[in-house]
Amino acid sequence: MSASMQLSIFAPDRTLLVDEEVTEVTLYGSEGQIEILPGHSDFLGTLETGMFSFNSKTGTEARNFGVISTGFVEVDSNKVTVVAETLEMRDEIDLERAVQAQRVAEEAFRKEGFDMHQFRKYELKLQRALIRQQVAKMK
Repeated sequence: MSASMQLSIFAPDRTLLVDEEVTEVTLYGSEGQIEILPGHSDFLGTLETGMFSFNSKTGTEARNFGVISTGFVEVDSNKVTVVAETLEMRDEIDLERAVQAQRVAEEAFRKEGFDMHQFRKYELKLQRALIRQQVAKMK
């Protein structure tokens, strides 16, 4: 069994990594947290909005954290490919903007006359804002 695997992470507006050598990937899937280690069985899964992290085998910072908003993950022969709707690394998150997004979403919940579409929209906005704040505050 190999001690590392290759990680690629893509979003419509950017390519974060291509075949980065990593020792571990953690994502938030539709069934909960997914931890992928070298030798993991092949699979295809859906991702939910949440924190992700990976351990680089090379580089100065071993543990890398970020936020993904929905997508897919594929593990195939020790290659992990993530395709996300949006993604931000921890150092890219504007904490004040995330706090403001939380306030806007919470204010929207206080209004009456919500339909289910509006409810889901602001529920997702609040979820993203809270996760972004959590990741931004990590050391």
